[in-house]
Amino acid sequence: EVPEEATALLFSYIGYATQEIEITGTTLNVTMLEGVDLEKVVVTALGISRKEKSLGYATQELSGEEITKTRDANFLNTLQGKVAGVQITGSSNLGGSSRITIRGAGSITGDNQPLFIVDGVPVNNSNYTTTDQARGAGGYDYGNAISDINPDDIETMNVLKGPAATALYGNRGANGVIMITTKKGSRSTDSKLPIGVSINSGIQFNEVAFLPSYQNQYGGGAGNAFGTSVLDTNQQIVDFGYDGSWGPKYDGQNVRHWDSYDPSDASNFGTTRSWQANPNNIKDFFRTGILATNNIAFSGANALGSFRLSYTNTHQLGTQENSELTRHNVGFNADYKLTKKLTATTSINFVSSQGNGRPITGYGESVMSQFNQWFQRQLDMDRLRDYKNPDGTQRTWNRTSENNGDPNYWNNPFWDRYENGQQDRRERLFGNVGLSYAITDYLSISGRAMTDFYTDRREEWIAVGGVNEAGYSEDVRFFRENNYEATLNFSKRIGEMFSVNAIAGVNFRKNSFNRNYGATQGGLNTAGFYNLSNSVSPAEITDFSSQQEIFSGFANASIGFKDFLYLDLSGRFDINSTLPVKNNTYPYYSAGLSFIFSELLPKNDILSYGQFRASYARAGNGTTPYQLEITYATNPSFGSNGLSTVPNSLNNADLLPESTNSFEAGLDLRFFKGRLGLDFTYYNQLTENMIFNVAVSPSTGYTSKALNAGKVLNHGFEISANATPVKTKSGFRWDIGLNFAKNNNTTLELTDGTENLRLTSLFGVVLEARVGESYGTLVGTDFVYDDAGNKMVDASDGTYLVSEEVKALGSVLADFNGGVSTTISYKGISLYLLFDFQSGGSVFSLSNMWGKYSGMLEETVENGIREDGIVVAGVAATQDATTGEWVSTGVANTTVVDAQTHFFSNQGYVINSVDVYDASFVKFREARLGYTFPNKIFGKTPFRDVSLSVVARNIAILHKNVPNIDPEAAVSSGNIQGFEGGQLPTERSIGVNLKLKF
Repeated sequence: EVPEEATALLFSYIGYATQEIEITGTTLNVTMLEGVDLEKVVVTALGISRKEKSLGYATQELSGEEITKTRDANFLNTLQGKVAGVQITGSSNLGGSSRITIRGAGSITGDNQPLFIVDGVPVNNSNYTTTDQARGAGGYDYGNAISDINPDDIETMNVLKGPAATALYGNRGANGVIMITTKKGSRSTDSKLPIGVSINSGIQFNEVAFLPSYQNQYGGGAGNAFGTSVLDTNQQIVDFGYDGSWGPKYDGQNVRHWDSYDPSDASNFGTTRSWQANPNNIKDFFRTGILATNNIAFSGANALGSFRLSYTNTHQLGTQENSELTRHNVGFNADYKLTKKLTATTSINFVSSQGNGRPITGYGESVMSQFNQWFQRQLDMDRLRDYKNPDGTQRTWNRTSENNGDPNYWNNPFWDRYENGQQDRRERLFGNVGLSYAITDYLSISGRAMTDFYTDRREEWIAVGGVNEAGYSEDVRFFRENNYEATLNFSKRIGEMFSVNAIAGVNFRKNSFNRNYGATQGGLNTAGFYNLSNSVSPAEITDFSSQQEIFSGFANASIGFKDFLYLDLSGRFDINSTLPVKNNTYPYYSAGLSFIFSELLPKNDILSYGQFRASYARAGNGTTPYQLEITYATNPSFGSNGLSTVPNSLNNADLLPESTNSFEAGLDLRFFKGRLGLDFTYYNQLTENMIFNVAVSPSTGYTSKALNAGKVLNHGFEISANATPVKTKSGFRWDIGLNFAKNNNTTLELTDGTENLRLTSLFGVVLEARVGESYGTLVGTDFVYDDAGNKMVDASDGTYLVSEEVKALGSVLADFNGGVSTTISYKGISLYLLFDFQSGGSVFSLSNMWGKYSGMLEETVENGIREDGIVVAGVAATQDATTGEWVSTGVANTTVVDAQTHFFSNQGYVINSVDVYDASFVKFREARLGYTFPNKIFGKTPFRDVSLSVVARNIAILHKNVPNIDPEAAVSSGNIQGFEGGQLPTERSIGVNLKLKF
């Protein structure tokens, strides 16, 4: 019993450090002062709460506060550099994709992203992008569906990294699991209101941060001379029909430009103006973007139950004009004791998001493909903004001729922003309802019904009068996953020596998917009317649906001995409707051991906690519907007759799911009462029975066949470390955190007679899975080298020789990655900084390849190359007249090559390896400076826990090896990576955030 006059007391006991308890009425508010919490509970697979010390595998937990330190429209991007073994590559596209992988890539053509679980509900993370968009060849990036999750509702996020942690998810657990627990209602002891209210409001301003280094010495055109106007022979004209900058040098000459041919433009018609560079023309295209996020939450609790209701509005204006994204999130959590033993719970989330004017991505379509690769350096954005003639036709810098104003290769970029476009909308509901009944104080039974469903509608259009054929398309997808689960839970301490926590249950899952796609053919009958009925030819229609059912049984037991030795066992089987009956009881399992050896050591002031853990497991990666038997594609009718097509790929009635066998071992050490911590994990994961198509002889009637084959090995280690070098009684504290992960990936085998598997290609560079190489190998042409390793040069013209065979040029996977964070705090003031890094990985850059080819980049004028030419480094070689072989003379090359020949023949367009770059980087990723106001300054007002912060993201690239672009060039969340086809520039953001309660 607490004395009435008491206000605070201190106590300590084994397993905890000193605690301070503030007494408010009958409520004890406990604050950890220092030390190691040996009883910390984390959420593991199937929502099972376990003491962290009992786990035989590695996990890493983040609090909701860590996730919302800074803001991003896709919350996944805010995890960059914060979790060891997790690699996240985001994009700067408005609402764009974020790719997340844990411990490398195991599946060759299947999904490599983790499973997301929110309050026990599996949440879909599909992207539905096209192969062209993924490889940087055009298309819209609509982002992945996990961006619907509201970070303001997250209480904790626990990353389950390996199969030992995820085997209870069976054929969905091979790639890891992200366990998200949302905030629940709580009783507010110091609020002036009957319920607690919290507000979190922030605004960020985004600007284009990193643009290529452009040359500003030479203008548009294919040669050094101006043309002569056919309308006025006294005037010189710009070669506006050529989309490059190999034209005359900027010397201030008066010439006639592209915008002098419209009679309605009286101020410019027929005039000439100075020939000069416009150094900021690309930068002037972009505006300052805005990301505004406002959240309000109501919560309350009593002895019988609790609730929390949250609403968040997210509104983003893109850095390109006429682009915006709006999202509404409503979340509700509640629990209530219907009787002393029966409790009802629910967690419901509704999301409505809408995008308009998302920028198109990729080569030949995005504005950056135009600006970086096929543009002219004298063009003025203010003049280009007047993109339309009075009659509605386009005004473009890339005119076909003086007498023909139609676009030759490129639209006016503002025509693309305002006349071509898209809009999309997704409405989503996910959540669960459940009942639990306490049979005894150690045995309970529970049941839950869970769902996740959404409708995703996308519309795209191309206006009449542009470069491409006018058209319109609608793409509507409906996804639903329902899960019904029942579990029996046992938790009991047996005497003084043993503790047992066990669960057994069953789950029934049903997935449904429908897609309705329609697109006009042959153009539009009426300009500006975007409807499928406006198609010149009959519209293309696609109607697809699929269903899948899985019945599962599972069990898990954690047995503890004297609170220092734990054995964890789990098993699961899945009966899958997409597999043949004979393969339909595929087992998954795990076994883990945790040994807290510090409990056996004498108490000391150095080692506060020491744990050794080890585990072995098998988890899976499931198959999708319609891979067993032949299915036929339905096509538009031929007259009055139906028409179907035999597939090119032969399905396989003997398929198994992919499986991953994993071993891991780790050591968790904490010193000086938690002031220093080190967590080390080694893992080895072998993925086999992979599902992919292998080429077969066309004489069979098919071009490929689906097989279970191949093996991919991932092994490596992860390090998480933390330290508090300085901590004073006055309240000053300095914390440092480190995450580091190194993964080695090797494709061990594919199938008999197959040494490489082609995934996709772009301009001669191929992405492959190659036996003996790291997964995702970029393959292409290279230089020819002599025996001494010198590049060989054709002595007759001074150009490099090109390899006849393609070679492995590098893997898209990084060698290692990680992050370093530091927090300095003092009396309510805190400064947080985050730096992250990556070593290795490769990227093929079209912005560099075509930017040099077209004369846009600074490299094309450096060292007087346009005036003096260049002698490339290498040894001269001659061709044997008899054998045709090239032979090195051993003499250094001395032949001068003019600039255009050099960039046309010696660069990536011909020699692919030139523009495959090392994707290493070091970035200053995040910063936050905040102040939490003392509650006493608000007096009798209802406000409390008020904090104000200044936040920033993507602050600087401190080091990179690829010129002109950001090394993080992802344009999709899928397996196709490493192609930069016109990357939208990275955006730097800075803003303010306000949190308060009342």
